[in-house]
Amino acid sequence: MSRPAVFLDRDGTLIEDRGHLSCPSQVQFFPTTVDALRRLSEDFLLFIVTNQSGVAEGLIRAEAVEEVNKYIVTRLQADGIRIVQVYVCPHRRSDGCQCIKPQPYFLHQAAQQYGVDLQRSFVIGDHPHDVELARRVGAQGVYVCSGHGWKHFQELTGPQIVVPDIRAAAEWILSLLPSSAQWGCSAQQIAQAAQIIRSGGVVAFPTETVYGLGANVFDRSAVEQIFQIKNRPRHDPLIVHVADWEQAKQLVREFPESAQMLARRFWPGPLTLVLPKHPTVPDEVTGGLPTVALRMPNHAVALALLRQAGLPIAAPSANPFGRVSPTSADHVRDQLGERVEMILDGGPCWVGVESTIVSFAGSSPMLLRPGGVPLEQIEALIGPVHIPGPGESAPLCPGRFPRHYAPHTPVRLGWEIPAEAKGKRVGLLCLQRPPQAEQFVCVEELSPSGDLEQAAANLYAALRRLDQMALDLILAHPLPEVGMGRAIMDRLRKASAAS
Repeated sequence: MSRPAVFLDRDGTLIEDRGHLSCPSQVQFFPTTVDALRRLSEDFLLFIVTNQSGVAEGLIRAEAVEEVNKYIVTRLQADGIRIVQVYVCPHRRSDGCQCIKPQPYFLHQAAQQYGVDLQRSFVIGDHPHDVELARRVGAQGVYVCSGHGWKHFQELTGPQIVVPDIRAAAEWILSLLPSSAQWGCSAQQIAQAAQIIRSGGVVAFPTETVYGLGANVFDRSAVEQIFQIKNRPRHDPLIVHVADWEQAKQLVREFPESAQMLARRFWPGPLTLVLPKHPTVPDEVTGGLPTVALRMPNHAVALALLRQAGLPIAAPSANPFGRVSPTSADHVRDQLGERVEMILDGGPCWVGVESTIVSFAGSSPMLLRPGGVPLEQIEALIGPVHIPGPGESAPLCPGRFPRHYAPHTPVRLGWEIPAEAKGKRVGLLCLQRPPQAEQFVCVEELSPSGDLEQAAANLYAALRRLDQMALDLILAHPLPEVGMGRAIMDRLRKASAAS
């Protein structure tokens, strides 16, 4: 029986593009490569197809290319990932060979040797030649903006699937399958959830950030249910989740160029854009504001649900208003119980904090909430983004209330146990375990290696565990406010604010 495959570009897609690699020590995998390939390997054969013109140009030996490729295959194999074959073209484009991408020579070879069904297959790469390679054999190309992807973005022709990186590519591909064990839930459950939403019900579903509580964006009574279930103020706007660009464009009156740049670079992903809304978007969704908050989630289950529902889904976090956000289906069950008609279980959320929110409602971009896309990456693309200062007027958006993301146990930011808490039950939330950890009843270490992305992914679950320890106080050590540290500190400040 023929099987579908995923054909993977090497440099800039799986590993950092560092030019002509001459030895394995130069190989640097992207942080999300292993997890993405592990998920894809359950449903697809995996191949690597790479152009290495440096061989013909005399810049690198063919033996060195083979050594690097062998190292990559062996490393992935140690993580349980099988690369069936690595195909290498060593020629210059001027040589006129039949094996250089986008020539489909190697894909036809894979079809013949391994029974690959090319029309059910995908090609992932950071160059327009990769998506053209897919087109020539009837496969689906997925263009990643990692490596030199963003540099070559303008060279793409026609509508293409463009995603931030290999993880987003994997989620997009898995969302297109009739079913997949990697979803964590069944195709029947997703179909049932889509029907509930179309019929005016509310469903909890996973995204890469936190679990959302979703309803048909155009159904006012369904949206009202969200506010009732969460006990959320009606003037607090909801984020609307979309499956693709077409859905997004139907919800706005205008889409500024800089906002489009961000969407093309970071969607699907943890970025929300606030734009002037189309009149068809109900005021109940936007809190009466003339703007709508949009994002495209980077999760296979969320994308599959959006496609099957056939409409945009309004979805705040699936928890009581102001409390710790849920990053697993069990968190939703614990907090909302039977108040939700259905909970789709897609496993733990890997970003772990809510999306970054950038508003384009004014004369210049404004950061309304730090989140899963670091501010540094946004400003590198579109230039300075205004951050409202204390007391400065800014549009209301999710997470802008002074107290939010809070456990029941009081939280205090600082390095030492305050005098009034001496002798009481105090727990510690920290990036890395400190030497004085024994003075605390319990310690939650967010990242033993000090990795801020890992810390963000663990933040809410750690707060929940501390909240269940009958503590008098949770002491939270401040984190560096760079990258994901900015989003973590935003959550901790709001969690520690006076009620």
